[in-house]
Amino acid sequence: MVVADYDLNLVRTFLLLYETRSVTRTAERLSLTQPSVSHALGRMRKQFNDSLFSRSTGGLQPTELATAMYPTLRQAIEVIDSTVSGVGQFDPATSHRTFRLHATDLGEVNLLPPVLARIAEAAPGVDLHITPLNFSVVETELRQGQTDAVICTPRIAADDVERDVLFEDHYCGICSDAHPRIGPTPTLEEFLRERHIAVDVSAGHTDVDRSLSLLGHSRDVALRISHFAALPPLLETTPYLSIIPASVSEQFCRMAGVKTFELPFPVPAVEISLYTYKRVLPDPGTEWFRSIMKTALTRAGGDPGR
Repeated sequence: MVVADYDLNLVRTFLLLYETRSVTRTAERLSLTQPSVSHALGRMRKQFNDSLFSRSTGGLQPTELATAMYPTLRQAIEVIDSTVSGVGQFDPATSHRTFRLHATDLGEVNLLPPVLARIAEAAPGVDLHITPLNFSVVETELRQGQTDAVICTPRIAADDVERDVLFEDHYCGICSDAHPRIGPTPTLEEFLRERHIAVDVSAGHTDVDRSLSLLGHSRDVALRISHFAALPPLLETTPYLSIIPASVSEQFCRMAGVKTFELPFPVPAVEISLYTYKRVLPDPGTEWFRSIMKTALTRAGGDPGR
């Protein structure tokens, strides 16, 4: 295949097929007919001497070659589009751009206020859209430009994703401040004797239960919820225990009649990190957004926003 003879429209078709896993949705996005997309896929299969995608019940599944090609071709198209459109400047004072951020409910409670304050001051016309963290899709959404940044504790180790460590956090227990049996330093036996409220693993906080499992124990879970923010009122009126990152302990204790306590077993500290997509030609707007969040949230001693 001669590169100079290659149709860039085929690249765009390939990228959408990879991202949507659907001929139908790709055709809709490109305003083409399904036969046209199928014909383009046939041309690509011939040029690359590879099937590229196979059909399955879950949609099109990329081959090993397609998976290897996707990041490079996505970067190449972004470079071309940026060059042609002349994108190269970003003025926060006059911009009306919408930035999209993946974060947990804890991020909204604990991290968003200092970020929003800086944005309001430096870029009063900019909009911020927070999407609940879904760790299974964040890499894809960063690459596809569907989100500008991600804040989370789980590690994203992809080579094309930039990682900035914001601060270190640790865990503590939390319960009703009128709990009859739990004091500031319960024993492991006292801790395990109580029933617990657990937050779903999709929130990204799994180290506590992993640490307990390594000791041969598990919590007696009475309730599983999807968000940390629901814990204070639930714990205030019940005898249950739960576990939270210490960085939100003060906020939670102000929200309801709850208290924190030391965990009776060791749990590794976690790093809260900011992730953005590494582009060949960095997007000035995204770089500004990244800088704003780093400035607002990186604090000595792991105390964000203070």
